[in-house]
Amino acid sequence: MAYFANSSEGDKLDIQCSKCKYGQAACPIAIAQMLHNYDACGNDTASEILRGLIHDDGTCSMWKAFQSDFEIDPNQTKMFK
Repeated sequence: MAYFANSSEGDKLDIQCSKCKYGQAACPIAIAQMLHNYDACGNDTASEILRGLIHDDGTCSMWKAFQSDFEIDPNQTKMFK
């Protein structure tokens, strides 16, 4: 489980989320991390679940597995301004 003691420790996750084409709002993984990260400390089961979603270095497991699908194409033409 990625435990972020302060906001700068979560920068890697924030950067990944900002590049995700599904990132108009927080996804279920980001929400679980934000809501339950602190409470999971000391709870082995909860920590194991969150660790499967967000690695200790701040890497989102979904981003890592599906980056080619999730990442916004920088060459994509914007349809709306």
